[in-house]
Amino acid sequence: MSSGRLSLAQIAWKGVSRKMFRNIVLVFAVGLLVSLLVFALLFKSAVEDDIDQATKRLGADIVIVPPKAKSMAEEFILESKSKIFYMDSSVYDEIKDMDDIAASTYQIYLNTLDSGCCSVVEGQVIAFDQESDFVVTPWMDNPAKLKKDEVYVGHYVWEYLGLIETMNLFGAKIKMVDKLETTGTGIDHGIFMRMEDLDNITESSLGRYKKGQISIIFLKIKEGRDIDVVVGHIRDINPRIGIMTRGNIGADIRTTLKDILRVFIITISISSLLAVLLAWSTFSALANERRREVGIMRALGARKGHIVNLFLSEAFIISLLGGIIGIFLGHYLISYLAADFSLLAKLDTEAALTSSSVVISIIGLVSGILVCLTGAALPVMRLARLEPLLAIKEE
Repeated sequence: MSSGRLSLAQIAWKGVSRKMFRNIVLVFAVGLLVSLLVFALLFKSAVEDDIDQATKRLGADIVIVPPKAKSMAEEFILESKSKIFYMDSSVYDEIKDMDDIAASTYQIYLNTLDSGCCSVVEGQVIAFDQESDFVVTPWMDNPAKLKKDEVYVGHYVWEYLGLIETMNLFGAKIKMVDKLETTGTGIDHGIFMRMEDLDNITESSLGRYKKGQISIIFLKIKEGRDIDVVVGHIRDINPRIGIMTRGNIGADIRTTLKDILRVFIITISISSLLAVLLAWSTFSALANERRREVGIMRALGARKGHIVNLFLSEAFIISLLGGIIGIFLGHYLISYLAADFSLLAKLDTEAALTSSSVVISIIGLVSGILVCLTGAALPVMRLARLEPLLAIKEE
């Protein structure tokens, strides 16, 4: 049985190699289809996974910001863009002791660091409350309490600074005492200072910030509480605030992603149709060229099923080659060309070999094979139904 399958594969490969150039065109057509499908699925998976992971890594179930600052907060959390926005600290006082809340903390976003020889040119200065914090310190091993003029820094800032341990913050020398692990969120670009050190900064250096203001509130809800119910209770207390939950952070990006995927779906559908037509055209020509050969095979005892298996095996080999090329091309596109897509670049998405990418590759390969077999099936079936004597008599 094994030798029979091997013999069929050998015969099919000889058939493919007979008209190699024509078949190469079909191979690349299937490859382009598979690469487009793989790229689209990897793109979708990468963006959704990055948004989900970023929101989970914040450690908060609910995020509260000024009502007009929701998009800016998302840009900082998901895209690491420095943003400044404020609301009155009374909002935090109203919410922090709610029965539904297990933990709460807040942060104040300030200007980026001053320029200078040892300053960071891209970094969000963040004042945070060390006593209540559950967003920053979990990303460090045994962090020491900050003292006056000391800061923690995010992973990006650490990479930018190298081994320098001192830098300028609002015109004063400060010391970096610890760094955070990579979080994949905006806090990788953060420089974290004590809330108490705000009193040592001049009003002119603080810019728009005024005493009694905060930027963002992070809330953990108690186990077993329904997040939508808790959001409703918060809105009852203060209906004029912006509320984001783990599920709706990145809603604008998800909407953009859906629009992009619609374009992909249309393009892939058109490409699939063209691949089917090309396979049909290729195997129609093949059927016309090999009618006499098929007639002789039938006269020697080959059944219709044998003919169908032989020619569909040729289609399978062509589509398999195209599918493998398409998988590599799709992964190449997401790895090296996706930097041109601002959506991926902003989210710092990186392609990696994961179980998800393997599944996507298999889906792309199977889809390419099915498209090619679908196009080849009709002319192959028609060829298999030929009467042997009529086929042999034909010149």
